[in-house]
Amino acid sequence: MANQFLGLSLFVMLLSFFIILNAVSNFEETKSQPVLNSLALTFSNKEAIDPTPPGPALVKTMAMQEGSTLDKIESLFKSQITSAKTKQNRLGTIMYVHVPFQEFEKAILKSLTIPAADAAPDFEENMDVLPMLVSLLETGREVTYKMDMLLNISQSPPVLIGQNPERFNALNKSLSGVALKLEESGLPKYQVTAGLKQGEEGIVELIFRRYQPFNPLGGLEKSATTPVTQEAP
Repeated sequence: MANQFLGLSLFVMLLSFFIILNAVSNFEETKSQPVLNSLALTFSNKEAIDPTPPGPALVKTMAMQEGSTLDKIESLFKSQITSAKTKQNRLGTIMYVHVPFQEFEKAILKSLTIPAADAAPDFEENMDVLPMLVSLLETGREVTYKMDMLLNISQSPPVLIGQNPERFNALNKSLSGVALKLEESGLPKYQVTAGLKQGEEGIVELIFRRYQPFNPLGGLEKSATTPVTQEAP
């Protein structure tokens, strides 16, 4: 009987000791996690979990890969033309960009150093906007997008044609030059339109939307051209 009580007493003492030890023990999780991962990898066929969050570069790369075409175009404008204001509709199928025309024209017409085919969506500083934009809009992607360019003028286009045809032609020529530069860089004519409208002077509105070709006979045929606003007589 005495031996039984002695054994029970030793068991209770050891149990109390380990309970107290467990309560006061502490360890650094960051240092112990590699050991636990190593044990898990040794005794299990499951891949060990790395709790370390990815670095900024990896997060940025993953975000660009997962983002839609409109998200990438939005990032391009925000990083290269800081005055640009962008907005997407609720469904994420249409994006509106408001930017001073002179800044947009300068970004498009500047000397190109990167061919459109070699452009990659890394959004580095001081990169060429034109090849990057053409690359994002190229028809090789699953969804084809078109770009509408509407240059705002203080008067309605018909009134400007009647009162100042020379200025109308000059504005139309500048806008047509940007559209032509896009086409020369590889963007098909059916993916870009240009025109003038009454609004805030000097602001160009860029509308990016999914290209939906119209064919009364059915099917998906792409129109040959999309004319720019005609010059005043």
